[in-house]
Amino acid sequence: MKVTADLIEKYHHNLCTLEERKAVEDWLMNSDVDELEFHSENDKQLVKDDMWKNIATVEPDQSAPKQQLLRPASYYMWKGAVAATLLIALLGVAFYYVNRNSEKTVEFVAFHNKSALKVNHISAREYSLAIGPETSAEINAQNGVIDLTGSILISPKRDIELKFDGAVNTLSLKKGQTYIILNSKSGNHGLIVVNEKNLINLPPLIQKKLIQEFDI
Repeated sequence: MKVTADLIEKYHHNLCTLEERKAVEDWLMNSDVDELEFHSENDKQLVKDDMWKNIATVEPDQSAPKQQLLRPASYYMWKGAVAATLLIALLGVAFYYVNRNSEKTVEFVAFHNKSALKVNHISAREYSLAIGPETSAEINAQNGVIDLTGSILISPKRDIELKFDGAVNTLSLKKGQTYIILNSKSGNHGLIVVNEKNLINLPPLIQKKLIQEFDI
């Protein structure tokens, strides 16, 4: 096939058939093929230079040093997202434990029931409280310890923790349960904390007193 300037132009615009493309590429690579028909020698050289320039842009530069593989932007975005997720998770865990501990602490109100017969009732956000006759409680502002004298029934509305004077450990009271807390400063039994369901485990005299006071 005769390679002409028009065929070269078709090749340049990617309009050649497979046969025409092969003929042009053979002409470029083989010095023995027929010369093109050009209007002038200058046109011939311009076409050849243009063809080799296009080929050079396709072929890799062998002399260029190997460059470090560049990672796509999505790779760094993914790494950043993972790091941010881990940070949020760690902050969430820390907040959970701090918040859980702070939620269990409760502001306990001071009270004084001077009546020898009547039971007083307090309904707070964290608990419901029945205060037995001649019962009082004072709160130590420094450490939050409750100094109780007498008897109370407390029903937490959520899990709470209270610290009573005379108790070795902080009391953990569960939501939905009712607890009897009794402390007689004049008696010898000290602080008693028992679930209402286990009232029968108390000494008979204490059982009778609590049943009469709280009508349970």
